[in-house]
Amino acid sequence: MGKIKVLFWFDVEDFINPESEEALLGLMDLFDQRGIVGIFKLVGEKIRVLERNGREDILVKLRRHEIGYHTDWHSIPPVVTVYLEPLGFREGAEEFTRREEGGIGDLARITGQPVRCYGQPGQAWAPQTFPALNRWGVSAYLDGHDQVTMEGRPFWYGGLLNLDSLTGLMSLPLKDGALPEAMQEFDRLCELQKDEAVGFISIFYHPTEFVFAEFWDAVNFSNGRNPSPEDWVKPPFRPEGHMRMYLDRVGEFIDYTLSKPNVSYASTDEIVRMERSVSRVLSGDEVKSFALRTGNELIYLTEGPMCLSASELFWVFRQYALGLEPVPEIVYGPERDYPGDPAREVRVRDVFESLREPMPEVCGFKQLPDYFQVADVKMDPVTMTCTLAAIIREGLTEEDRIFPLNGTLAATKHAMNEGDWAEYWPIFPEGLQVPNIVAMSRLQTWTIKPALF
Repeated sequence: MGKIKVLFWFDVEDFINPESEEALLGLMDLFDQRGIVGIFKLVGEKIRVLERNGREDILVKLRRHEIGYHTDWHSIPPVVTVYLEPLGFREGAEEFTRREEGGIGDLARITGQPVRCYGQPGQAWAPQTFPALNRWGVSAYLDGHDQVTMEGRPFWYGGLLNLDSLTGLMSLPLKDGALPEAMQEFDRLCELQKDEAVGFISIFYHPTEFVFAEFWDAVNFSNGRNPSPEDWVKPPFRPEGHMRMYLDRVGEFIDYTLSKPNVSYASTDEIVRMERSVSRVLSGDEVKSFALRTGNELIYLTEGPMCLSASELFWVFRQYALGLEPVPEIVYGPERDYPGDPAREVRVRDVFESLREPMPEVCGFKQLPDYFQVADVKMDPVTMTCTLAAIIREGLTEEDRIFPLNGTLAATKHAMNEGDWAEYWPIFPEGLQVPNIVAMSRLQTWTIKPALF
């Protein structure tokens, strides 16, 4: 059996109830006593409350663990998905930056640590978050969400290593009799991944749930409600002594996992460093090899330790065609799915000229245009990439002509095509639908590719 890496993470979000801070302290003690690293994703307002309340005991302990970001205000409307649904990809990334850069800045300032990962509040996922997170140096997306997935394995999407909705996603329910079942589930997930070089088990909690019988936000912000702070209420407490009892059970569970010879705990930073994809300048032969394998169904391609997403394929083909260094680079998908003009023969020279035009940018990163203007023909990015591959493999020159090769973005198979999310999370407004979020999530599969371990 290969190695099993456990990612044990906590969404530290309840900034209303100071009682939840004792559970946070207790959880960090469990990890510190065992010498393992936990991943604590904090809400901006929560870290500010800890600072205002003088909880230096908690802040000191946090420095021994990995810090992640969990948005600035979590469930206070409008939540991320809601405020980004009406916006385009570039505009949405800018809006996410405007709303969230203060929170992630406070988190880094107060903890004195780099912010390594991000996870959405509840189910409030959106593709426009990725360019902003990438610009802030966040390298991993850690959560549970199935809008974009890759068969339960880690994958690259939007420039981040995605560790969400893994095969090994689990939790130990805080109820009687749950410990033996959780141990069995852990063993089952290990066995399920026995043939992987590295398997992953992702375990999560919220400190607040050790103290309260209901979630802090469900009793205040369900269905998009937004009461004023003086009307916020506390959830019902768990019975006296239950917090300590459940903390001890989590400790027993951790001890059980550590008894396995191939199991160790890891931060997302360690997992990113373990990932072995190679990014370097490609040789001419390597570019031609990728071009030979690029047909009319555009998706990531793997060759040895190198895996290129659809947008990276476009980029290395472009660079090679223009006589520039073909090194893979993050290029985000376009704003919209533009069909392009009916295909008709074009000059290779005009194809190259269209590639020399400045590309759009999002948060300082390149973005595919909706279409390339090739003389009097509008060519969509998929057709352009497939046509470039044909130019390279056929050895055409600027003096030649070519009939554009229409294709499809087959990578969209990794994104769901549904828009009704109202039932996903009780905090969402009733009847919420997000067709724009869904459409953009599919367009950004230009950036998807498997992680290699």
